[in-house]
Amino acid sequence: MQKWYLAHCRPREESRALQNLSNQEIEAFYPFVEVQKIVRGKRVTRTEALFPGYLFVRADLELTSSTTISSTRGIRNLVRFGALPCVVPSELVYELMCRSDSDELREKLSDLPKCGEPVQISQGPFAGLEAIYQEADGDTRAILLLTLLQKETPASIANSDYTRL
Repeated sequence: MQKWYLAHCRPREESRALQNLSNQEIEAFYPFVEVQKIVRGKRVTRTEALFPGYLFVRADLELTSSTTISSTRGIRNLVRFGALPCVVPSELVYELMCRSDSDELREKLSDLPKCGEPVQISQGPFAGLEAIYQEADGDTRAILLLTLLQKETPASIANSDYTRL
């Protein structure tokens, strides 16, 4: 009977492990999500692993040896508790498959501030002031709401010049 197991991969070789497992006709799942981050002051969309270094493998260990899976290029070993590999509930894996690229998950993993979130300006003429993030202003800037002389004023600030609180 086929069950889902958790495999620990070698560093940055998850895609190689997926390909090699596929070549052996062993089903595998590597959950990932696309998130937006600020890198060097620019907004960048990246694909990130939900569980870096791990992937789910579906196999019947009576037909396919656990040694075969562990010796696959890119795989370090199966996660074990004692002598036996850890069985992952199939409902959990199928739920992850359904949600692996959802908007909720993308928002949780993104390091961009959300509308209304406080930020602190670290560079420029407003350095040291706190502001409220309003919205993105292109790829390299954002609209922040500053309180100057007891009046809220919107200002366009470079993404590299502020940090989340």
